[in-house]
Amino acid sequence: MTNEEIIKEFKDFDKDKYSLVISSTSTTNEPLTNYAPFVKIGEEYFVSVSQNLPHFVNMAETKKAHILIIEDEVTADHIYARKRLYFGASCDVEEDTEKIFKLFDERYGDKLSFLREMKDFKIIKISPKEKSLVLGFGAAYKMGVDGKLINKSISHS
Repeated sequence: MTNEEIIKEFKDFDKDKYSLVISSTSTTNEPLTNYAPFVKIGEEYFVSVSQNLPHFVNMAETKKAHILIIEDEVTADHIYARKRLYFGASCDVEEDTEKIFKLFDERYGDKLSFLREMKDFKIIKISPKEKSLVLGFGAAYKMGVDGKLINKSISHS
């Protein structure tokens, strides 16, 4: 693949995905993994999470998470080679929630519209750092925050 094709794969990978996996830790380093539907503006992801749940507290307090967006195993060519995008991220509670809830309405229709009425649901903005994209065996790539490829393969040694 050319650099341009790889960069396009990074940009387009999440377009047909509707949820992401969030790994976070508490302030006492207790790990937690969960998932949430997302919307995206530019390179930033937004999730709506109840402030009463541990993963909201973790992201709000530590201001960081690790994100995984992964191909469905049903469509994968090989269980060990599921296509996936993953990255560390900084997290912030978003104050301008109405524009984000409108994006949720556009992307998910009425399925998630009830969230804006639930007062405990807040929006978390997830800002990626360096990203890794795995497209199969021998096809793993890294991209910097600046959108440039860092290298065209991830070493397995």
